[in-house]
Amino acid sequence: MKGFPVIVATMLLGFLGAACVLESQEKAAPAKYPYEVSRQVTITGRIQQERDYHCPVTGTMGSHITVKEAVGEPLEVHLAPASFLKEFEINLRTGEEAKIVGVKIDFEGKPALLARTVTVDNTTYTFRDEKGRPLW
Repeated sequence: MKGFPVIVATMLLGFLGAACVLESQEKAAPAKYPYEVSRQVTITGRIQQERDYHCPVTGTMGSHITVKEAVGEPLEVHLAPASFLKEFEINLRTGEEAKIVGVKIDFEGKPALLARTVTVDNTTYTFRDEKGRPLW
């Protein structure tokens, strides 16, 4: 019975170490998709879809919209962690016309956009500061 506490402590340390490795991998993920202000573009289009999924861009459960410009293929737009949108009560809806300022990236072999701001009607939602740093 004396060995039981040692085994439990060893298992707990192993789980803690694994959790730290996983956490550091999640936090490292955004560096793969840097926001380069010099490459910033503005697009306008209609929101076709909103969805949340675990995203390697934010390293969290991220919020995304798909926007269709007048010409071209729909573009996936990476906004911010879903918790950020929930905290600030940001609700972007299918069918709304949106103006998005962001940086185009290649995401899983397709063009996508890292959003800095999204404007719908007369409301602008800001996800990154003027230097492209996330506000979450």
